[in-house]
Amino acid sequence: MQCIVLSPDEKTFVSTSSSSGMTTSYVCDSETGHCISGPFKSEESGNKRILGTGVFDACFSPDGKHILVISRITPFYHAVVWEIEKGEKVSWIEGFDFVFIHCGRNKGKIASMHWIDEDGSSIQTIALTDLENQDRRSTRILRVKLWDIGNDISDRLFEVTGVAVTQFSPNGQYLAVGRRSENVVELWNLEDGKSTHRFPCPLDDISSLHFSLTSDCLMAALVRSRHKCLWRLDTQKMTSFDLDIYTPPAIIHLPNASRLFVPRGNAVEIWEVSMTSSDMIFKTEPLTTLFISSICPSRDGHRLLVGSSDGTVGIRNMEDFGSSQPVIQDVTDRPTIIRFSPSGKMVATISRQPDRVELRDTATWELVGSIDIQYKGRIEVAFSADGKRIAALNNEWVTICDIMHPENRLSFDPWPKGRRVRLWKAAFQTCNHLVICTYVRGNEISDLLRVWELKGHSECISSLDINTNKHSNMFLAPDGLTVIFTDPVLCYSWNHETAQFDRIHFTDEAHLHAYYGAYSPDVKLFACRSRKDSDVRVWDTRTGQLCGKPITMPGVNGIALSPALNDPSLGDRLIAVRHGNTVTLFDFYTGHLHAQCWNPGGLMAFIGDGTKLASYHDNHPTRIYDIAGLTSKYRNAIHGYEPVPQDMKNGWVEDHELLFWVPFEHRKDLCLRHVEMIGGRPTKVDLSRFRYGSKWTECIDQGWLKELEESGKGMARLLE
Repeated sequence: MQCIVLSPDEKTFVSTSSSSGMTTSYVCDSETGHCISGPFKSEESGNKRILGTGVFDACFSPDGKHILVISRITPFYHAVVWEIEKGEKVSWIEGFDFVFIHCGRNKGKIASMHWIDEDGSSIQTIALTDLENQDRRSTRILRVKLWDIGNDISDRLFEVTGVAVTQFSPNGQYLAVGRRSENVVELWNLEDGKSTHRFPCPLDDISSLHFSLTSDCLMAALVRSRHKCLWRLDTQKMTSFDLDIYTPPAIIHLPNASRLFVPRGNAVEIWEVSMTSSDMIFKTEPLTTLFISSICPSRDGHRLLVGSSDGTVGIRNMEDFGSSQPVIQDVTDRPTIIRFSPSGKMVATISRQPDRVELRDTATWELVGSIDIQYKGRIEVAFSADGKRIAALNNEWVTICDIMHPENRLSFDPWPKGRRVRLWKAAFQTCNHLVICTYVRGNEISDLLRVWELKGHSECISSLDINTNKHSNMFLAPDGLTVIFTDPVLCYSWNHETAQFDRIHFTDEAHLHAYYGAYSPDVKLFACRSRKDSDVRVWDTRTGQLCGKPITMPGVNGIALSPALNDPSLGDRLIAVRHGNTVTLFDFYTGHLHAQCWNPGGLMAFIGDGTKLASYHDNHPTRIYDIAGLTSKYRNAIHGYEPVPQDMKNGWVEDHELLFWVPFEHRKDLCLRHVEMIGGRPTKVDLSRFRYGSKWTECIDQGWLKELEESGKGMARLLE
């Protein structure tokens, strides 16, 4: 359990978590994540959900100088008020739910919630399972009290009967009460203890109530359906929508709509709900390697605090999401991408007009050319290595033309007569050859590999017929010089002298029996996910030798390899691995994790000089990620623990200037600042003999230095 709440001025936040019978709270700077007060600790026991306890397990006083923390101690609940600056306990209040009041004549006081039995005695514990007895519940009375934290004096404010579910507003102005018997939600004003609003609900039990962070919106969730009701308190207008919510959302009220932040695993969905519609407008990339236990956006929605299941907190700027991820937003006009050119500056897409392939500039997505070709069903496109020609193929015909002068074209039928074929892949060789691989169905399942020479006419100069299994995959290199079949595992390389494909062998070929695979743009490397152990491995296509270390990642469903990089901070090459809806970028040789981003699926390819990663699919928007932007954003994010500690740049730990360098094998386990809890076995750094700046020479072993000096003197005497 974890709760994160921003202070009224949003300069600090309180993070409260429960573990091993202890409630622990920290007050931290919301810009840097540094702890400025705490920990504030109180013992607890039991983990039942209690009637009246909402999502706000902690809150700030109006002046931001105190925090109120709910503590669950059997046989009753209570709240502790702490003074932040002194770190001292100020008050101890009994009840089931609490809130600081931020407005009106009761500003600065605390409202508490108590349950009274029919005989007038206080009920100390009410578990959720007890609520199933409706007859018993209807005899209970909900009593609200006001407390002055200066002298611990309380006053009874009002009482309500027939209550099913409750929630205080964050500013302490209202108490929302859901009634089962009447299918209505009431708002009670904590200023005078009177009911001010009544909102009718659909005929279903109310499971929970949630206020917006600014207390001007109220949402009710129903028990037996996905149905949600959302009211604006100023106009009392209601909108309803269907949405599965398992973790309490955070709600922000905007002028024309309300925005819901809904945790989903380790990401957050952002929904916009208006009087006419409800739509998910964005889903973040994974914000943590663990599950999200709580979230708290700023009131303007520009920042998001994310609590992980290990008790750590991350702070993310919402402006960063999507800033390096240009997306084609218009679904109706979105082109379907077939293939990127070798340079990444051009992309071939399927036109909305029949029998046409369009060419677009990847920087502007403007149309720069088109090719008219008749095709039915699937179509394959191949660019020549220099990007000047393009081949468009389907199950019936091949058309090759000059991109700048599409009237210069050549068409022919490449398929064997009388055989049923299905197109697989095509690639241009640098020697004016076109390589086509087809999937042939006859008496036996086989793959047919053909090479056509293109010199004003078409002539098949090589053909290779290979019997394969129906579960076999085929990976043809972009330059058409290497091809790998996976069942059985067979590797071939084009021999220019004999004009045919020769059988070659790779190291550890058993792992080429693969699900997913990809070549690097320069075709020097091949990577695939092995069916044998599901690890991702990389081979050098020239030598057949394994490169780097296997990458262990469950559920891999996509791979892309970068070309050689010019940015030394990113290493020599990157490999992008998709698992689920997450793409992770690794250093190809060292396995060093550079970044993670959310990605819904589809094909992936590094384009240009490796500075961009494209993801494209028929059913998803096309996304182009800026690699430098992703890695920079991932390094600079404030997280309690990340695979790449945020305080490091190329292994250097710094604080305004370089402090010390950490070997790669220790970086991911080094526990740096902002960390309150970390699992596993963290690396320990002994700084007892640490010397700063020019004093580093004091760290030298004096015995070794003396031996070195004596050795030098001896050598000098010999030279004399």
